[in-house]
Amino acid sequence: INAEYGVATFMRVRAEHTFYFDGSYRPVPLQQTFIGITEKKGMRKFNLQNQLCYERAMEHATAPAAGGDANGSQVLVFVHSRKETVATARMIRDKAEEAERLDALVPAKSSALVLRQEADKVSNADLRELLPYGLGIHHAGLSKVDRTTVEDLYADGHIRILCSTATLAWGVNLPAHTVIIKGTQVYNPEAGAWTELSILDIMQMLGRAGRPAFDKTGEGIIITTQSEMQFY
Repeated sequence: INAEYGVATFMRVRAEHTFYFDGSYRPVPLQQTFIGITEKKGMRKFNLQNQLCYERAMEHATAPAAGGDANGSQVLVFVHSRKETVATARMIRDKAEEAERLDALVPAKSSALVLRQEADKVSNADLRELLPYGLGIHHAGLSKVDRTTVEDLYADGHIRILCSTATLAWGVNLPAHTVIIKGTQVYNPEAGAWTELSILDIMQMLGRAGRPAFDKTGEGIIITTQSEMQFY
């Protein structure tokens, strides 16, 4: 039996009163890509995940998208801890610098000026360091003023790549052309172990992909392990 009708049966709702809304109801169609990492060794796996995240983020942030900005599109990278937002943003900046591609992250001179000015005003040192490069971070540990600054800069198109925890997926309406979910395991302190992200969390994050006013399609990219791909 289909899941939707199973729920209806459980709730004793008649079939004629049951409605099913699938992906076809999205205002912008979603294209999904799953990347499964086969590497088992910890540091090699970590480095490979970073490299894949960097390549996909830069590809979408700098390449013209159908119906989007000719200089590239905005990218949301979801990670699963506050420290990882900073670590991932710095990783992207450092790799872009090595490849001499930093200018591609801030293609507009007007954005470069705005980002430098706003960086001087924020209280968080990590955010102050990253903003001039067109990179932002967003998590519950930032002050309300800093979070609002990031949200406004992103909404105005000045921040090209935003690294965030799931708080952005659940609480703030800031869509992107491309959403990257970097890893699917989160630490569960109650269980004292790493657990897989729920399907609900995954769908909420992917729901940010595709901007109805600008995009013909949205892109969702999930970077996980080969063994965990079956769950998604």
